[in-house]
Amino acid sequence: MHDHGKKSSALHPIEMALGVVAAAAFLGGCSGQKPAEAPRPIVSTAAPAAEPIQPTGTDGVSTPPSVAPPSAEEVRAAWREGVALFEKGDYVGASSRLQIAAERRPDQPYAQYLLGIALWKAGDLEGAGPALERAATLDPKSVRTWINLARVRLQGGDPQGGLVAADSALAIEPGSADALHQRGRALTGLKRGDEALETLNRAHQADPENGYIGNTLGYLLILMGRPQEALPFLEAAREKLPQVAYVRNNLGVAYERLGRTPEALEEYRAAVGAGDSEGKGAASLTRLGPLVPGTETAQGPAGTGDGTPVAHDVLPAEEPDNH
Repeated sequence: MHDHGKKSSALHPIEMALGVVAAAAFLGGCSGQKPAEAPRPIVSTAAPAAEPIQPTGTDGVSTPPSVAPPSAEEVRAAWREGVALFEKGDYVGASSRLQIAAERRPDQPYAQYLLGIALWKAGDLEGAGPALERAATLDPKSVRTWINLARVRLQGGDPQGGLVAADSALAIEPGSADALHQRGRALTGLKRGDEALETLNRAHQADPENGYIGNTLGYLLILMGRPQEALPFLEAAREKLPQVAYVRNNLGVAYERLGRTPEALEEYRAAVGAGDSEGKGAASLTRLGPLVPGTETAQGPAGTGDGTPVAHDVLPAEEPDNH
């Protein structure tokens, strides 16, 4: 199972609607109109005339001319462009434009939040975490901000920080399946297996149709040496998420540990076809190929040769953000 696998860049219609509403509020704040929460208007600063470069000493080092901050209209344009790029899935481009808007509107939690999500999707965890922390400070009642901050911290290898963020979300919405899910993942990372299992069972009960939660439950049960119990959760996750590589890989691991090698091979092939999970499916096919008649793979150095899954075949679970 997998904690840093490929994420879906598709946006839910509700997410797109949220972006449109937030964009309108943001632009209203920049133009000085009074929106529902009336953010402070930006005072436009006229650009000073460019000054000639003057030497600062006998060594000939020059002082660059001063650079004017972006105007209110430039900030509005950067925000509009950033939101549009985000919705198109260009998270690198969105990050650069949203950075301008977020810096000029530090009092806007949604500007900080969307910047954090864009940076995360662009692979910049170091930038995403602080942006989401700023958003949480500005709007501490936002459950989605705490949940996504937990995800970023977990992906960055900080399960304790992820636990704090997940608990902050649960303090606001105790029954949130997403928050319970992130708490279970954090507890798993902290090697607190029994607590993690109890929390993930609560998450599953709150949202039994969520394949990502089922995948995480299956992952934990495999880690606990209980692949038979993991199987129904992973098979249900496969039905809901047939094109998610790490779900197929995890199910393959469960089958393999139960001695159901042909079914394991089928899942590993499906994982490879879906993009693979850090090469785990391909490594398993290489290891198991010589053991099953009719397969086209060959024994490679990654395998043990005895049909035992190597430890890194089990990938920690991850799911798309739901901002």
